[in-house]
Amino acid sequence: MTDNMHISACCKNYIEYRKTILAPAKEDLFNILHSKNLKLHQAVSFNFLIAHAIDYIKAIRESLDISESRIDFVRSFDKIFGIDGQRISNRKFELIDAINNAFKHITLDHKRYSDLRDKYGEISFRSLKESDGRILCILDNYRFDYARVILRPTYDAILINALENEEDVIEYARGEHDCHFWSSDDEIMSSDDPCLAIDQMIIACNSPCTDCGELENDCYCAEFIYDGEDGYFESRFSAEFDFDTVMSRISGAYSPNK
Repeated sequence: MTDNMHISACCKNYIEYRKTILAPAKEDLFNILHSKNLKLHQAVSFNFLIAHAIDYIKAIRESLDISESRIDFVRSFDKIFGIDGQRISNRKFELIDAINNAFKHITLDHKRYSDLRDKYGEISFRSLKESDGRILCILDNYRFDYARVILRPTYDAILINALENEEDVIEYARGEHDCHFWSSDDEIMSSDDPCLAIDQMIIACNSPCTDCGELENDCYCAEFIYDGEDGYFESRFSAEFDFDTVMSRISGAYSPNK
């Protein structure tokens, strides 16, 4: 098999895996999250399927002569493929991979995962707990909704782009494909057009949490712990939303308190 044929085969395998496995799994995951009745065995399956995607992408990168260890690639995965999140930033796929291996081997290899153990403590198949339709991840100084904080944004990031041909997949595997989510709401919130001020206020008042993806009334982050600190609802658009500026555009009579 020539190098080009090998690259082509790796790309076709990943396209097929996304189409027949990951995409239907994402739909099932999001439907179950909406119903708020996720079971532990389901979460483990969703975790395995998304963790296995790394093997496909790693194979493509190897066929393109990108030299790196699997550990290094896993560590860089979140950053390369734009996996969002506020409190567990740039470590989601690393945790997915560790949880997957913990279930396969009961406990993690201490040498291979020494960095993760330093941060999260012991990771084992007992780290995930089913509780009232949610799957909690319980580690040293951490307690949070694993499916909403980790699995949900990872499935979103991996499947946000339509990879329809070999060229798309190669660009994606190189980390050159824009994988960051950009919605119509983002477009509106980034605008300076006064005509959009009311829309911006509506979006800001109904913004999902940047960590769990839930609206404020459904967000449980205040009950969770992230790196020893209490969680809280963090609006996805809070960083770029200026209430006084937007209100001034809505009404010329508005005067911010001083």
